[in-house]
Amino acid sequence: MIFFRRLFFKAIHLNNWTLFFATCFLVSFSSFFVHYIEPETFTSPFEGLWWTMTTVVTVGYGDVSPVTMPGKLFAMLLFIFGIGLMTVFIGKIIDSLSIRKRLKEEGKLMVTREQHIILINWTNRARIALTELLETFPEVHAVIIDETAEKNPFLHERVEFVKGAPASEKLLMQANFLKAKSIMIFSPENAVNASAADGLTLLIASGIEASAHKHGQNVYTICEVADSAHLNAFSHANVEEFITPNDTAAHLAARSVLFNGSSEIIRQLTCHDGYDLYHIENKSGWRTYRDAKRALDEKGILLVANHHDFSIIKKLDDPIPSNARLFIICNEEAYSKL
Repeated sequence: MIFFRRLFFKAIHLNNWTLFFATCFLVSFSSFFVHYIEPETFTSPFEGLWWTMTTVVTVGYGDVSPVTMPGKLFAMLLFIFGIGLMTVFIGKIIDSLSIRKRLKEEGKLMVTREQHIILINWTNRARIALTELLETFPEVHAVIIDETAEKNPFLHERVEFVKGAPASEKLLMQANFLKAKSIMIFSPENAVNASAADGLTLLIASGIEASAHKHGQNVYTICEVADSAHLNAFSHANVEEFITPNDTAAHLAARSVLFNGSSEIIRQLTCHDGYDLYHIENKSGWRTYRDAKRALDEKGILLVANHHDFSIIKKLDDPIPSNARLFIICNEEAYSKL
C-alpha cells in the first residue's frame, strides 16, 4: 500500500511533458502487449488500444476483455497503474487550463493577436467606446491595459486584458503593441485635476512612441486630452490624433443652440444609429475626387473628406493621393456592398 502511495505521489510531481510521454508510452505498450499475449481475443493492436482506453478511463464496456490468465494478470496491473497515471494526467490538464484561465483573467498572459485595438486606462468612456466597437465591427479584437483593475473589466470573447503600468515597455510588448492596429489612451478618471490627467497621458504616449521608435516601427496613437490648453505639450510625442471631449461637448452644445438639430446629426454619426461615418481606400482606381464622388453618389454614399481634410469639395479635379483614406457617410448596408 505504501509503495502504491509513493508511486502515486511521484507521478503527481512529474512535469507535464514527462507525464504526457509516460501516459502515451503506457497506452501504446499496453495496446501492443495485450495483442501479443492474446491474439485470438485482441485481433489487432487497435483492438488492444480500444480495450486499454476503456480500461484506464474506467468506462469498461466489456465488449472485449482478456480470457487467459496472463491477460487477466496484465489487466489487473493496468487497472492499478493505468487508472492512477491517467487520473493524474487528466488532473494536470484540468489544472493547466484552470491556471491559464486565471492568468488570462488577471492580465498576465502574452497577447499573440495582431491588428487589434489597444485601450489604455479603463474608464466609463473606454467602456462605451469598446461596446460600440464590438457591436459595430464583428471582426475587431481589443486589448485593455489598466493598472488598477484586478481582473478583466470587460468579459467578452474578443477582449483580452493586460494588467500593469502602460508606460512600461515590457507591458506594451506583452500587449503586442507593435502589431496593433491603433492605440487609444483614455484620460484617467481618478486624477486630481486635468493637468495631472494629461501629464499621465503624455507619459504613456511618450513611452509608446519611444518604444515603437526603438524597434523601428510606428504605431497609430490616439490620446484623450482633458484640457485642450495642454495640446502643445504633446507636440513632441508624435501622437497621430487627439480627442478633447470637454471642448467637443461644449462646441456641440453651442451649435445645437444656434442650429437646432445639429447634435442629432453628430449623435447618429457617432452612435451607429442609421447613417454612420466610415473610411475606405481607393481600391476602385478613381483618378480624381470627382470620379470618386460620382461613383459613390450612385450608391447613395456621401464623400466628405480625405483623412482630416474636408476641403476636397473645393478640389474635385485634383488627383487622389496613393495613401488616401476617404471618409464617407452611409448606412451599414451601403458600406458592406463596398
